[in-house]
Amino acid sequence: MSSNRNGFIADPIPAVLIRTALPIVFITSMNGLLTVVDAALLGAFAGREALAAVTVMFPASMLLIALSTMVSSGMASILARQLGARSLGEARATFAGAHGLALVLFLAVIVAFVAFGEGLTSLVADGSDKVAAMAHQFLMITVFTSPLLFLVSVQSDALRVEGRVGFMALAGLLVSVGNIAFNIAMIAGLGLGVAGSAMGTAAAQAVALTVILIYRLRGRGELGTLGFAFGDWSRGWAAILSLGAARSLSFLGIALGSVAIIAAVRLYAPANAETTIAAYGIVTRLMTFAYLPLLGLSLAMQAVAGNNIGAGLWPRSAATLRLSIIVALVYGAMVELVLLAVRGSIGGWFVADAGIVRAVGDILPIYVALYFTLGPMMMIASYFQSMGDARRSAFLSLARTYLFAVPLTFALPALLGETGIWAAMPSADLLLVLTTALVLLRPGPANSPGLFVRA
Repeated sequence: MSSNRNGFIADPIPAVLIRTALPIVFITSMNGLLTVVDAALLGAFAGREALAAVTVMFPASMLLIALSTMVSSGMASILARQLGARSLGEARATFAGAHGLALVLFLAVIVAFVAFGEGLTSLVADGSDKVAAMAHQFLMITVFTSPLLFLVSVQSDALRVEGRVGFMALAGLLVSVGNIAFNIAMIAGLGLGVAGSAMGTAAAQAVALTVILIYRLRGRGELGTLGFAFGDWSRGWAAILSLGAARSLSFLGIALGSVAIIAAVRLYAPANAETTIAAYGIVTRLMTFAYLPLLGLSLAMQAVAGNNIGAGLWPRSAATLRLSIIVALVYGAMVELVLLAVRGSIGGWFVADAGIVRAVGDILPIYVALYFTLGPMMMIASYFQSMGDARRSAFLSLARTYLFAVPLTFALPALLGETGIWAAMPSADLLLVLTTALVLLRPGPANSPGLFVRA
């Protein structure tokens, strides 16, 4: 996207969505592959305790991702509309403000870790000193290197809405491929276990951030060079937080859902808790791998739709939504069919333990029963965010986990036993579809022509 022509608002919608989505989906898919490779390396070279330690720390890792996403996603929603309206001065001020907000959140994370980190890792380890020590080591490294995560997230999302998806994809590829390479070297080569996993991630993020900053220094992108470093870092925090809260709380919901499932397993299936939690760790990696391309599609849709909304081209933004919903539905159906087909053997890709492999095969068919509905619901919630409709975006983004999945994780096992733990997710998917339909039937803000308006 040049300074004189905005392809988001000028090119045919299918072409611009594909052009924007493919690099983003590729990168998010690589990030998903990383989670799978990391689990396989830990299982093979560090043992089931290491895999369990990283699994119980998964909610904490997702919390950090949630915080970084709150800043970068909220910023991106504002930037897309500002760039679409050609308000470059305001866009650069928003970009600077996002960096200040990221710094404040990082300092808050450090304080929280110093105050509660050791107690948290002991609590989630459930009496295992070895798992607790590994979990604390992993969390400590992850927390103290988290500025890299925050900065890469903000810079990457800015590149996305600037239309610099090709370079954004390159930076993301550096993170993913570099992370895999560093993890192989540190876990398999040096035998560093969970510490190697955390350090590998930080090293890859540092490389990617360096490349992005060099790119900025060369004057590339609508937002200029490194002017954000000298701007008003207190600018626009309230708006960023408001619009970023929905996607952030979605990631936090993933963490909360994992905590609920682990607690429910220990409550309703204590005899095989360690095996079941290890199996759930594998399922989590698989579902993360499947989810991230959907996230990539929603990010691409947001960039295209946001620019068109900013330019007042509502029929084009609605066409972007319709196409995104169709693609997400087809993708989700394909993922579900593949997982059901390989459910009996896929656990063996990670561990040799027959009990864990069998548990993965038992969990998957129930857990993914309505997975095909997830993508279309994500696209609708993301479109509301593109419109600046924080209220409806947040409600639809959060209902699946907070209103349905977590309560059902504890309610259904009382009726169905352990099976009820895994039945909570498809039940939540069904309830989300019904809830979304009800939201769409209600009139929106007076200045919105609707989600499915045509030319």
